Amino acid sequence: MGKINHLSKYLTAESESKEGVDKLLEYVVSNWTSFQDQEVAPNQETSNDLVLDFLQKVEAKVDKETPKEDLGGEGNQESLIFTSLQKLTDRVNKKYDIVLNPYFKKKSITSDQDRKVEIQDVTNLLILTEVLLMHYDLEEVDEDSKIAIKVFLDGKINQKPFGIKNFLVKTVGKFLVLANNNFIVYGDKELDEKFDKYKKQLLCEVLFLIFNVSWLPKERTYKNTLILNFLQCMNLGDEIDAYGDVMSKVLSYTQKIKNLNPSIVKECTTFHERTLPQYLEWKQLEIKDRTFKQLGYVEDYNILFAKKLGFFTVDTIQSNGNSDIVRAGYPLVEEHFVWENVPMGDKTKKKVIYQ
Repeated sequence: MGKINHLSKYLTAESESKEGVDKLLEYVVSNWTSFQDQEVAPNQETSNDLVLDFLQKVEAKVDKETPKEDLGGEGNQESLIFTSLQKLTDRVNKKYDIVLNPYFKKKSITSDQDRKVEIQDVTNLLILTEVLLMHYDLEEVDEDSKIAIKVFLDGKINQKPFGIKNFLVKTVGKFLVLANNNFIVYGDKELDEKFDKYKKQLLCEVLFLIFNVSWLPKERTYKNTLILNFLQCMNLGDEIDAYGDVMSKVLSYTQKIKNLNPSIVKECTTFHERTLPQYLEWKQLEIKDRTFKQLGYVEDYNILFAKKLGFFTVDTIQSNGNSDIVRAGYPLVEEHFVWENVPMGDKTKKKVIYQ
């Protein structure tokens, strides 16, 4: 428990500042392995819970207009935040890869994951989304042009440096592959309620990030599978009323964040009035009443569903029935996230619910 106890000095009221967050991130990065290796009793808060609670407190108090020279410390604060978030994301990705790489090698659409998704997996990802949202409008001044440039950009889906699109499609996507019908149930009421609370919070934050990114037409499949797989994994309820506070939270970010996608309101409206009701309507149908489509009739951007896979699209159907299937979180092959040459069979039928 040494690392967790030492962490407490970063979780004080005096540290609730940008400088405090920077120091916290640096400490978490340098001791990440130690945090992951420590076991905590199920009814106790994990180290990540403490970090998350701290970040939530800071969110309301950070003054984004504070001059850089007033932040204290040495070095470029913007670069420090960017680098820390990059390192944290890389380590989370590696943690996912340990489980997912053997899974992808099996090339079986009926295989289960080797382990369940735990509360720490959710809080790990929440730390990343919380920090990203806290510093979403962060800018640094170019020394030559003296122009303020946004630090966290949409970027490309396959870029190596941290970018919001890559974070969503790669990191969040991997989490959703791992989490499909795969959340642990602790059997402890208090802990299960906390788990549900964190899952809903993660859904709100990721939906905002998805809606606030400008997706190219060829990237639409990643955007749509992210949204649908998040709804499927979080499973907040079967009625639209269960999602009211989700939309309120998503919209609240439009009041806190300066750099907004011009289509953000349209994206929120489309989700609330079309995507979510359509998903819930499909979810309530009996399996025998659902409309199925053979793979041979699948067209571009048709989104299919399989219980063990979640939502995905088909890129290539080979003569032997094997398919290249695409969704956020699958292995990166050149410029696409695709699971190649997966045996599905000529007679395999998957549900098309969104086109």
